[in-house]
Amino acid sequence: MYRVVVEWILGIEIPWKTRIGSGLVLYHGIGLVINDSAVIGSGVTLRHNVTIGTKVNDGPAPRIGDNVTFGCGATILGDIEVGEGAVIGAGAVVTKDVPPGAVAVGNPARIRIPAQEETDAHPAVAVGTGRNPT
Repeated sequence: MYRVVVEWILGIEIPWKTRIGSGLVLYHGIGLVINDSAVIGSGVTLRHNVTIGTKVNDGPAPRIGDNVTFGCGATILGDIEVGEGAVIGAGAVVTKDVPPGAVAVGNPARIRIPAQEETDAHPAVAVGTGRNPT
């Protein structure tokens, strides 16, 4: 009965042995697929059509840190780690590690570091302008 209602009607595939932390939020869960060997931290937000899986059958699956947010249609594949507080943009295809607090966008995903960290790392460059702020 579970498979009929959840997998066939709602289109949500979260195997019972998937390790998921507390506070998982599903917005419009239609088309959601999570590999059974994936590890998902606490406070993670998933939107519709998100896939968290492997590159090959029985291969290693992603490990997702706490408080990660996924945009709709995001795909995360392979033996990768998504750091705490990261944001995965809508439609992103992530096949490499995402550092904590970073933003991954595009296909293939490009990693963007938040502006605050950019200004701390390069104080002489105004973020977004490419020139000296003076």
